[in-house]
Amino acid sequence: MVVAAALTLAAPLALKSADAATMNTATTAAETPAAPTYTAAQVLAGVQKNSTTANKVNSKAHINTMTRAQNVNVYQVATGVYAYGSSLAVDDDGSDPDPDPDHQGQTTFQDSNGQQLAAHHVPFYVLGDDCWDRKSPCPHFFYKDHNIKGRQFALMFYKSKVIGAIFGDTQTGNDQTTSSNDSRELGEASVKAASLLSIPSSGTTGGVDNGVTVVIFSGSSWVVNGTNANLNTNTQALVTKALDSLGASMGL
Repeated sequence: MVVAAALTLAAPLALKSADAATMNTATTAAETPAAPTYTAAQVLAGVQKNSTTANKVNSKAHINTMTRAQNVNVYQVATGVYAYGSSLAVDDDGSDPDPDPDHQGQTTFQDSNGQQLAAHHVPFYVLGDDCWDRKSPCPHFFYKDHNIKGRQFALMFYKSKVIGAIFGDTQTGNDQTTSSNDSRELGEASVKAASLLSIPSSGTTGGVDNGVTVVIFSGSSWVVNGTNANLNTNTQALVTKALDSLGASMGL
């Protein structure tokens, strides 16, 4: 099922299971109804409930990209699923032209044809480029420690909406001098991600300081393939599956 735009948190997804009271006791295994689906609001509530000190992955706090406060933490909310809440600073890098004077023509990861991602067309989120501490395991959340690769799928929640996004770019690493930012930052996503979430999407004046939750699904089965022309469609098509999978994993 292709989802063309952000799902609302309040609207329940279509139920796949029949009312237990009306089920025929002679139902065969082949006719057994599929597991129920979960609304975005239910899943977000489960993520927030599981974002506890016991489940925290990082031992040193990350930097909120917009506010610069060192108060962002990452939690393992289910097996192989990592979540954090932060800002959304707008990343306009990649193959799309952009008037932002800081615009760069490259992204860390590319589409399936090897083209730079298009920030105005592809919803992507940003993680640190390396382990700022130069230690292993990293005291901060470092994606390579957690089976996360380029184009890794994530759910992004903001207010009444949820969208799918991919891991598309990285924040300045230890060996880069392009800006005053560093790889401890969390809270940046592409123009398209901001637009789908109804967040001001200008690379120079857009973004929000807080309220965005990013939930990353690790592992090769959650890497999204496609080109700049269809990566958004392919990514949004996974939203329902991701909500169902995480809802079941958290026992909602």
